Amino acid sequence: MPKPTARDRSVRNTVLVSIVALIVGFGAIWLYFERAQRLQAEVHYLTLPRVAISRDGHSMAATVAIRTDGTAADWAAGNRRGLEEAVKVALMQADPVASRGPRGIRQLQQDIAETCNQLLKTDKVREAVVTDFLVSEGDY
Repeated sequence: MPKPTARDRSVRNTVLVSIVALIVGFGAIWLYFERAQRLQAEVHYLTLPRVAISRDGHSMAATVAIRTDGTAADWAAGNRRGLEEAVKVALMQADPVASRGPRGIRQLQQDIAETCNQLLKTDKVREAVVTDFLVSEGDY
């Protein structure tokens, strides 16, 4: 049996290296997309400090948790101050009497989430959860 020449070994090695490189490349791409899907499925909450406003003889105070997915968790933490301001704007626009009604908190939560997304020009805020809410007559 003839011995393989250097050229034959070179071609064989090149083919093997190419196959290994393709396998590693496809594996890396698969892991990247798996990670992206896992981050989108994760749920993160950022709890903001209590926000209080006073207007037209009514005072409102609320503690809000902002829900995002895993890809936006760092964004939410970096924009904490902007989210607080957006919650203040939403409370200023809210009707204090309607917020005490049967659907009041649910509507307020929707309004806060929409206001956050609108003012910060994003769609990363999935939900706003009001964890503590106080409405009183008179200034706070």
